[in-house]
Amino acid sequence: MTITKSDFDVIEPKVITLMGMSGVGKTYLSMLMAKEGWHHYSCDLEIGVNFLKKDIEQTLNEPCRVTANDLSQLSQYVGRLGAADKGGLPFDEFKRRQQQYLEAECQSLRQLKFVVRHVNQHGMHHVINDSTGSLCEINDDVLLDSIDENSLIVYIKATPEQEQEVLKRAQEYPKPLFFSPEKFEGWVEEFFNEKGLSDAGEIDTDEFSRWVFPKLFKNRLPKYQAIADKYGVTISSEEFLNVRTADDFIAVIRKHLPDEY
Repeated sequence: MTITKSDFDVIEPKVITLMGMSGVGKTYLSMLMAKEGWHHYSCDLEIGVNFLKKDIEQTLNEPCRVTANDLSQLSQYVGRLGAADKGGLPFDEFKRRQQQYLEAECQSLRQLKFVVRHVNQHGMHHVINDSTGSLCEINDDVLLDSIDENSLIVYIKATPEQEQEVLKRAQEYPKPLFFSPEKFEGWVEEFFNEKGLSDAGEIDTDEFSRWVFPKLFKNRLPKYQAIADKYGVTISSEEFLNVRTADDFIAVIRKHLPDEY
């Protein structure tokens, strides 16, 4: 439930969960707030170094080297569906990694309450929870309630121009994705039918990524909005463009909170 301005003013420490599509500015703002003394909790980093470290090392047969500034190995682990000679994975292995990633993401979010508790116990500053672009794919009301209880969820909504840029970038640079669990197999079947294929081993990884991304993108937007409507607040990414300090950041959020319930 969204809190009021007066509630927000007295909360210490402040805990903000940033939600939105990849590239909308979540990590940029989180790193900016870290320079201002906030604790930056990166879900991507937690997934890679705490919850998937063993899987990454065993699956890729190399040490885990995921860092806050380099998540490429995590992307490599997630992988892409398709022909082996195109760098793709068989269907069952791809599905296994998707499930492992989802479980790790949920674990990283369950940790938030312990992070907040640690901050409180040690008299540290505020917390910014830098969530992944796939937070909206989590179909767990208990977990979402927990995030809401321990933070204010701020949906950074992309502008139409940013949406077009994200779609363009996905066509130019196809990359590993986490898919909507309820849609994935239907999308694969649709792709098979459209392209006359019958097995994942026939899929060109880049072609499938380019084909499926607009569908994934369109499917996620109402999910972000539904979470924001139920739990938090929606703020256009444009409103954060001039944020330079923690005070600026707090002022932008505060402006969008209601005066009363």
